[in-house]
Amino acid sequence: MEAIGEQLDGLFGGLYGGLLGGNADDAGSRRTSPARLRAVPGGEGSGPAILGALAEELATAALAAPDLLAAATYVEAADYAARVENLARTVEYLQLISALTVDRTRTQAITQAAARTTHPAAPSPADDGCRNTAEFLRLRLRIPIREARRRLTLAQHTLPRTSLTGEPLPPTRPHLATALTPHPATDRTPQPPTGTLQAPAVSSHAATLITATLDRLQHHTTPHTLYRIEKHLTTAATTTDPDFLTRLAQRWTDTIDADGTEPTEEALRHTQGAFIRKPRHGLHHLEIFATTDQYEHLLTVMNTATNPRTTTPNTSTGTTTPTTGTEHHGRTAETAAVPDLPAQPALPDLDRRTRAQKQLDGIITAAKTALATNTLPTTGGNKPQIIATIHYRDLFPTHTTATATGERPGIPAPPGTQTGTGAGAGAGAFAFTGPVAATTLRKIACDADIIPALLGTNNEILDLGRKTRLFTPAQRTALTTRDQGCAFPNCTIPAPWCEAHHITYWTHGGPTTTNNGALLCSHHHHLIHKEQWTITTTNHTPTFIPPPHIDPTQKPQQNHYFKPPPPPHQYE
Repeated sequence: MEAIGEQLDGLFGGLYGGLLGGNADDAGSRRTSPARLRAVPGGEGSGPAILGALAEELATAALAAPDLLAAATYVEAADYAARVENLARTVEYLQLISALTVDRTRTQAITQAAARTTHPAAPSPADDGCRNTAEFLRLRLRIPIREARRRLTLAQHTLPRTSLTGEPLPPTRPHLATALTPHPATDRTPQPPTGTLQAPAVSSHAATLITATLDRLQHHTTPHTLYRIEKHLTTAATTTDPDFLTRLAQRWTDTIDADGTEPTEEALRHTQGAFIRKPRHGLHHLEIFATTDQYEHLLTVMNTATNPRTTTPNTSTGTTTPTTGTEHHGRTAETAAVPDLPAQPALPDLDRRTRAQKQLDGIITAAKTALATNTLPTTGGNKPQIIATIHYRDLFPTHTTATATGERPGIPAPPGTQTGTGAGAGAGAFAFTGPVAATTLRKIACDADIIPALLGTNNEILDLGRKTRLFTPAQRTALTTRDQGCAFPNCTIPAPWCEAHHITYWTHGGPTTTNNGALLCSHHHHLIHKEQWTITTTNHTPTFIPPPHIDPTQKPQQNHYFKPPPPPHQYE
């Protein structure tokens, strides 16, 4: 078993030393290159070569791990896992540095391209279709957008900065910055020995938890207290797991907020809002932090569904059922005053909703009422409306089957005839939420306008030629049904936030038709008008051709975010 320990020391010592090697240490001496790594020349430009050699060594270690650990003891396996975790934390530190460097260099390149007066149409990184660095990292690194934003935010807090004049500035979170940086090994270091340097003592995800806590508390306490909280949480993060760190951070939050001081206007601006959280148990999760006057409006709306004295108009007599008076044996005071009226038996309470469910119904009812009044601001030329798309065979399975078989509705199909997708099968899609069951859309369709994909509400022709420049609401609906969001490749903006764009400009003779239209968000609409990207249509779907400085091959691209390809057949 000693051989496995020696192999672990040689493998991880070499990998970790090479990952942090190539630079002078604090004493100014050059670290010894690990024996397992090929020699890489020092100096400028050696960084990618070092990372390439390390990537090859890590791949080799990953392939050798099953055989290496097959005969390992419990202690050796645990030591192996600890060394792997150290490597992961070091890589996380490199991720922060590289993400911040990409942000800095990309911003500089965009600024320099915009400042060129002799060549105003010079290539710029802003022409790649990405709104910001986080979106660029999402596409380039194939990581979630929230992960890209997390890395950039954490890097801005924990890495050294520069002033406008170029002077170096310390990190805004000094304790956390020290814990995230590889450091010299000491006798009391709890991590397995890997050479003269040790991995960061805190993972980047634990650091994100600490920075998020400090950001929440910075408007509720003094800078000195915030400094103490940072030091305490960072010290705890070096010896505890993130679950305990979360509870510790929550305790600090409860302690700071327990004083009950009136928040300032600046604090309200940073904390109030409606936040969309991750779904729980199949239900969508919305968290609201409202001011007193906003909360009063919400309570007023919610109480319309919870107030036991709420009544509805009596449509038969034109009057409203009275709600005042003292209850008397199940009748109001007015009915009790008439002796010849028979006593009505008490009806069972069939409403099994909880108070929380009633409050939610009150908000939803108010939203539906506002959508039906036509008084809300328009979005993209249309009034706000619930937009859902579904195949007609899934929405009307029985009717479409009867039509396809030549039968009349209401007459049962012959035995053995396929009767559609069934009442519980099929799926559609909401404009914002995404996939939704066909049964849900059938319920909404009971009192909603159903607009075919090719025809408008009154079966008017969608192809208007050059009769009008602006797309009509019916054409907008057709574009929404087809594109479902911004048609630009990899864009995630939903259709209600998009603008209708003429593929061939109206001023160039392009007609106002659905075949000549495409939904684009504001950012990509302006990018297309720089006339570097070209739009064509393939099978009536917008296709985008990038400029040569973005893709030398100019490979056509489409947006598959809203319409991903179907999964492979189970037998393929």
